[in-house]
Amino acid sequence: MEPSPEIRLTRDAAWAEVDPRTLRRWAERGELVRPHRGAFMDAAEWAGLSAEGRYRARVVAAASSSRTRPVVSHLSAAALHGAPLVGSSLGLVHVVATPGGGTRTEHGFRKHATGSPSGVVEIDGVPVTTLTRTLADVALTEPFVTAVAILDWAFGHHPITARDVLDDLERRGIIRGSRRAEVALAFADARSGSPGESLSRVRIHELGFPPPGLQHPFADAHGSIGIVDFWWPAFRTVGEFDGVAKYVRDEYARGRSAGDIVIAEKRRENRLRALGLTVARWDWDDAWRGAPLRSRLVEAGLISRRRR
Repeated sequence: MEPSPEIRLTRDAAWAEVDPRTLRRWAERGELVRPHRGAFMDAAEWAGLSAEGRYRARVVAAASSSRTRPVVSHLSAAALHGAPLVGSSLGLVHVVATPGGGTRTEHGFRKHATGSPSGVVEIDGVPVTTLTRTLADVALTEPFVTAVAILDWAFGHHPITARDVLDDLERRGIIRGSRRAEVALAFADARSGSPGESLSRVRIHELGFPPPGLQHPFADAHGSIGIVDFWWPAFRTVGEFDGVAKYVRDEYARGRSAGDIVIAEKRRENRLRALGLTVARWDWDDAWRGAPLRSRLVEAGLISRRRR
């Protein structure tokens, strides 16, 4: 997750001996950006953030500038916990509201009338629902692909299980949306290696292909070939998601250039094919659009139970 940005609140400007009008002039000159009313941050820092990073900054700015100190929840809480946000609308800031006011949208906030949470943690100086409560709320309200990507990440990076999330729903007596949450929780898998792999699993399911095995190791006479993202033993087919991180992130590159990584991937694929396997590869755009992924898998010999 990207580092937390430094948010400057207008109401705190006097403490820093900076007149609020000066902050506004700096913003007009492009030196500052206003992620939410009453909050500013450095424009250069803002420019370096991803879409998810900017959303996290808006969440922190909105919650910090509010005088009511709301508890951040749902998708916004997932963002602050560090979860990937796949296929989600990064606009409103989600917070917990009292049941009496009803669930409503106002002033850039989506206020969920779910009552006070039993547990709250603090992230970047703002109160946030616990990860278990957050996962339950996301599973109840977010689109399937968004919920699965967040759940995959959580189960793979934290000591938390689907049973923990279901227990939270049961303790709160949640009925509305519970079936939707149960489906997402049953589909989630801690072995999913990245948001792109989570997206791919959802699309593979939606397109009617058989569920693949995940993170399957292969070896040949020369030793280990590596672990593949997806594996369909009945079709002798391997599936590989090609994400940008593989070529740019230090933890994957390990000092190698993008060209070196491409060559290594080609050699790895050749060794897999030498075992009599078919290899299908796709990227984020292929998986997001669906149709290109379907073509890759059909060309690799997989059979879908659904029509195009």
